[in-house]
Amino acid sequence: MTAHAKVRESAAFVLERTLDSRAPVSTFLDGALERCDPRDHALLRELVLGTLRWLRFIDHVLVLAAQRPLDRIQRALLAPLRIGAYQLFFLDRVPPHAAVNEAVEQAGNRTHAGGASFVNGVLRRIARSPRRDDWPADTVDLATRLGVRYSHPDLLVERWLGIYGEERTVDLLGANNLPKPLHLLAFRDRGGRALLAEQLIDDDVGVEPSVLAPHCVTVRWGNPLTTDAYRQGGFYVQDEASQLAAIVPSPAPGERVLDVAAAPGGKTFALLAEQPDLRSVAADVSLERLLTMRRNAGRLKLRPRLLAADGGALPFGPVFDRVVVDLPCSGTGTLRKHPELKWRISAGEIERLSAEGLAMVRGASECVRPGGLLVVITCSIEPEENEAVARAFLESRTDFRRRDLLADLRPPADEHVAGRGLWRLLPAADHDGFTVQVLERSAD
Repeated sequence: MTAHAKVRESAAFVLERTLDSRAPVSTFLDGALERCDPRDHALLRELVLGTLRWLRFIDHVLVLAAQRPLDRIQRALLAPLRIGAYQLFFLDRVPPHAAVNEAVEQAGNRTHAGGASFVNGVLRRIARSPRRDDWPADTVDLATRLGVRYSHPDLLVERWLGIYGEERTVDLLGANNLPKPLHLLAFRDRGGRALLAEQLIDDDVGVEPSVLAPHCVTVRWGNPLTTDAYRQGGFYVQDEASQLAAIVPSPAPGERVLDVAAAPGGKTFALLAEQPDLRSVAADVSLERLLTMRRNAGRLKLRPRLLAADGGALPFGPVFDRVVVDLPCSGTGTLRKHPELKWRISAGEIERLSAEGLAMVRGASECVRPGGLLVVITCSIEPEENEAVARAFLESRTDFRRRDLLADLRPPADEHVAGRGLWRLLPAADHDGFTVQVLERSAD
């Protein structure tokens, strides 16, 4: 088996396991990368994540090209067909004949000669018309047309059309299908991102200042995880939207901060990057994730106090100036990084997560001192998991109110205030999407 054939077989394995389970794609992809030649890592990631991003469109094309429903295609052939079709549509550097031949060979190894012949015929039909515009959805329904073209489930497209309108929804769908660059969090008290950029450039890593977060650099080429800056704790890998969301609003020196559902540490690290003079406690229900956070903090030379505790029943009174709670959510702001989530989201799941989120908000609120802040963060852009949760909480608590964020934020963060106490960044350009709600406890 050639090196390329091994990569495609690994990609097929990861794709099948991810779609057959509820586990994150990284559960299977990370192991496959460890067994793969480092020179092939980029291709393996591309084949897996790209096929997951474009899965609905690819399956739509396969049904048309095969002239049969998807459930009548032999299951062992689906992964070679999907990965082959992805290459034909989206990877210009892979010659069409190579993509077809490798998929046929892979199909032959998985099934009989008839299966290989079937794959050959289907992919050759696609190769004759390898443009997305050649395979439109034959329907008048706007949500379905957009869902097929941009490879999203109707559920999300219908929701976003109702919330954001057609133009913003199309932008959002397009952004979710773009690969996302690596972002790094630098620390203000260690020279900030200017010094970090100099160190990385010296190690042949191409970086530039990020647009949104003040301590963020965007990696354009190279591997920062092999540099001295990484080994010496000079940065933490974190999306720029996540970095910015953690410091809405910016903390003051000496604040006593509780980070709920803290592991693996991003919110705490972003707060300390902005304001090193914080008294920080990080709580998480998972001991394993807390151990990961401790390792991360050790490499970064940070020393937040760590506590294993359920966010709904925390062992503190109202003593913190700021309580930051990261709610369980559908993750619809991070689909470009976690494309498998698109195919698992349901209305029932959003409802269940909203109820869990409300319980966590109520538990976290008990730790906010009078006059302090309750900062509620999700990587979801769904109102049920954000505004509806805060609304239900505020209906039962007259001692909390939404804070006016326009008075707190400076550009460019202030451009994303979406209402009183509400800050939302939609996925776009290089970054993910996040929602932040800031509630203030009465000083009385």
